[in-house]
Amino acid sequence: MVATYDEIGKTHTATRAADPGISNRLIELLNLPKGSSVADIGAGSGNYGLKLAEGGFDITAIEPSQTMRNQSKSHPGLSWHDGIAENLPFPDNYFDGVTMVLCLHHFNNWRKGLAEAVRVAGNGPIVIFGFDVDYKADFWLFHYFPEFVQIDEDYSVSMPRIKDYVENTLPASFELFSFPLPKDLTDHFLAAGWARPEIYLEEKFRNGISSFPRLNRAALKRGVNMLREDLKSNAWHKKYGHLLNHEKHDRGYLSIKIQSNC
Repeated sequence: MVATYDEIGKTHTATRAADPGISNRLIELLNLPKGSSVADIGAGSGNYGLKLAEGGFDITAIEPSQTMRNQSKSHPGLSWHDGIAENLPFPDNYFDGVTMVLCLHHFNNWRKGLAEAVRVAGNGPIVIFGFDVDYKADFWLFHYFPEFVQIDEDYSVSMPRIKDYVENTLPASFELFSFPLPKDLTDHFLAAGWARPEIYLEEKFRNGISSFPRLNRAALKRGVNMLREDLKSNAWHKKYGHLLNHEKHDRGYLSIKIQSNC
């Protein structure tokens, strides 16, 4: 994960801002009093850690990429550590809770990363925002970039596998909460432009999404050109324009809450 974001994360904050809805869901599911200590694992550039710190939590952001850490904003309630999820430099039960936002699919070993989160959180909540890789792959963007289906499968883990590991190996409780994406989502990850197809034509938006750098140049060029032509000819709107009538769209994004049973 370090090498990936040292290379592609140089302009991460240009398009990846903390979304209020996601931030509020993290706080809601943590269900901790203000002043609680929370580890934000895989913190990236610290957008969500900063929002939690502004909400009154004592945040320790843990991120292996110096490139990402360099883009962080300072806050008295936010401190930074160079570290990886699979080997956290903190003792058992050190934090009151843990958050992870769109990072589980970047871990070298997701099982070890979750076990470490449970270890440092003790009986505290672990709240993860991510996506269900087994969600039906009918997202219109995959028509233009079909390689994304395989990319997701290669780098992500299914919810049943996570659930089985959490409940039978850790052991801990496991809860899922759906998060349909709003039209005005401010964190521009892969499916954020479901109602704004034009953003995928802009390099700055593509640069903030880790799936795009994994495409070869030919696939990227082909997909961008196809989308550009379909928007120009109105073909996109004829086929997918019905989505614009909705304020939210379920693309398989969700929150997971894990809590140790020990």
